[in-house]
Amino acid sequence: MKLIIFDFDGTLADSRKLIIEGHRQVFTQFGLPVPAPQASLALIGRSLELVLAELAGPEAPIRDMAAAYQPVVKQLREDPAFADAPFAGAHQLLAELAARTDIRLGIATGHISDAIEPALTRFGWRPWFCTVQTADKAPSKPHPGMILQALDEAGIAASDAMMIGDTAFDMEMARAAGVAAIGVGWGYHAHERLVAAGAETVAATMADLRARLIDGSTG
Repeated sequence: MKLIIFDFDGTLADSRKLIIEGHRQVFTQFGLPVPAPQASLALIGRSLELVLAELAGPEAPIRDMAAAYQPVVKQLREDPAFADAPFAGAHQLLAELAARTDIRLGIATGHISDAIEPALTRFGWRPWFCTVQTADKAPSKPHPGMILQALDEAGIAASDAMMIGDTAFDMEMARAAGVAAIGVGWGYHAHERLVAAGAETVAATMADLRARLIDGSTG
């Protein structure tokens, strides 16, 4: 039995517009300079409070901003112009993996539970994941806590697991937890940064990722 743990934003779903607009609204609400889009996207994967502290500075009202961010994101997800959406091929890949009897699936995301659970349900993915690790259950990436908890919940050894993500935070987390680290090239961090952070390989496309996981081998 293998455990494949996926990141969410930038790996399975395109959240660019949602995150950029969410930051714009919250920073504007608190009278702070709106961060450049690339600055916001570069920090995706870490917990929200750490992201806000990095973008707004430690003297900003981080807890209040984080509290304000959640209802903003919920509202934006109801707007087709900003709602996150699965990358092409993501649904099909997850469906194929979920149908396998030798594979279990997990999620490790910087979202909190109240944010990721509705998204997984909306995409029809929630039943496919035996473990969903979030920023309110474990320390922020790249701390290995999310993966270690996922392994424990799934009852699978680190040697039989892999982390798939689009940021250096995902790769560093995987290495710290002792699981294989697989990068994807369509997300928020460049190929070179993923490799430097410990990615064993970087899939250029969803088809490349499928080839490794299904046609080629998870082990």
